[in-house]
Amino acid sequence: MMNSFRFAIIAGVLLCIAVGAPASPPESAHQWFAIDGTPAFAGNPVGEDGLIRTVSSSVLGVTRAAGTSAPEGTVLLFPGGGYHLLDVRNEGANTAKMLNGFGYDVAMLEYHVNAGAKTRELALDDAVAAWRVLTKNPQKLGVHIRRLVIMGYSAGGHLAARLVERLAATGGRPPDDVVLVSPAYLDEHALGANTALVEPPPRPHARLIAFLAANDRPEWVNGCKRYVRQWQESGGYAVLHALKDGAHGFGMRPDLTGEAEQWPEELQYLLENGPKPGVGPFNTFLPWHLGNVRDRLSTFTAEAAMDRGAVVFLGDSITRKWDLAAAFRPVHVANRGISGDTTRGMLCRLQETVLNLRPKAIVFMGGINDLTQSPVGTPGTIAANVRSILAQIAVAQPNTPVFVCETLPSKSAPLETVRQVNAAVDAVVANFPNARRVRTFAAFLNSDGTENQSLFVDGTHPNAAGYAIWRKLLEPEVSSISAQMDPKGSLSHARRRLE
Repeated sequence: MMNSFRFAIIAGVLLCIAVGAPASPPESAHQWFAIDGTPAFAGNPVGEDGLIRTVSSSVLGVTRAAGTSAPEGTVLLFPGGGYHLLDVRNEGANTAKMLNGFGYDVAMLEYHVNAGAKTRELALDDAVAAWRVLTKNPQKLGVHIRRLVIMGYSAGGHLAARLVERLAATGGRPPDDVVLVSPAYLDEHALGANTALVEPPPRPHARLIAFLAANDRPEWVNGCKRYVRQWQESGGYAVLHALKDGAHGFGMRPDLTGEAEQWPEELQYLLENGPKPGVGPFNTFLPWHLGNVRDRLSTFTAEAAMDRGAVVFLGDSITRKWDLAAAFRPVHVANRGISGDTTRGMLCRLQETVLNLRPKAIVFMGGINDLTQSPVGTPGTIAANVRSILAQIAVAQPNTPVFVCETLPSKSAPLETVRQVNAAVDAVVANFPNARRVRTFAAFLNSDGTENQSLFVDGTHPNAAGYAIWRKLLEPEVSSISAQMDPKGSLSHARRRLE
């Protein structure tokens, strides 16, 4: 029995203007095509449970973004099912509807399953053929290819990774984004070999976005983590979000709760924002954080005129939670801390949240969130982002003094790692004449070199006594910053006081 994925053909004429778009798209909201791009009457038979168990003919089911004449691009979608079946309801129709809502056309591939020993190779041949028609003849499908995304669930995620590997080997057009959800089989190795059967491209072009549940099968979790790590080590952008719950194949099931229910909002955010400068993790992608970022950016916009010319504090929740106005009264200060932010996130928002204010001085602290995200930041990635932040300030406002505070000790990361972060940033700061280090790390340690828990609320965020220490280190400079600047705006006295 056909399920709701088999929409009726709706007549109409659309005029689409976009890169790679046809002049006159086909007259339907949903259509079927053979993998060579020729029209097909329907897909394969679907059971009442939304599953296909036998694929007699590989086809593409195309649904188009509604309400826009210029979609973002097209997603080639591979539903999962262990190469034994295809879930074309939750991982097909429901996912296509979600992606259409994000502004993407979707071409869902019904690839070979349950076809014996050659099933996986037949499925890969299907994927290659679908990609070929999508990139070479998008007008046949009536889709837009300004951006191209390959997305797969479970076995479909494994197929997506294999397709990316094949494209890298044959010189085919790479995708712009690769989305893997609960990818299976990435842990598989050839008998007696140390390398996995599926490897990322040697020089990844695409962004990799991976979702899995922490309570999925351990070997599949480890395989996905390895794949993401190798992608990063090859110089590519990759982010992995291990949801706390959901088990395997959470996908677009209607009964999801917790983080598993929220992952589509995170995917939309990542697709909308595109590639980002910097290295390492980019913020915390949980929806609560996205809402927090939007609220904070809205507040920053509303306060921009009032905060122009202030001493601006840039940071994460450690900065966000500090009542700066009370601490430095009557100095004009502006708090630009966002809870959960990383040094990469701060780099990405530097212009709109800090430099647009034409600050009199900048106080910066960050890095601890980098060490707790996925992919995990390192002293090297943190130092690289700080270098980019200081370089951007030097170009835009070369005479603005910048006080770079050391990353504080935290229960979230080993003390030795935080020391390495601070040493790496020390070397960066030394190369920027208007930047100066503020030695905050040792001030939060006990005499034996351990973290002084009496200065923290929770081992990471300072309490009143901790903020008082930080204030004491900064107050002379912040309070007298105008007097410290010579006519050319250099640090002069500020440098000597922080020796």
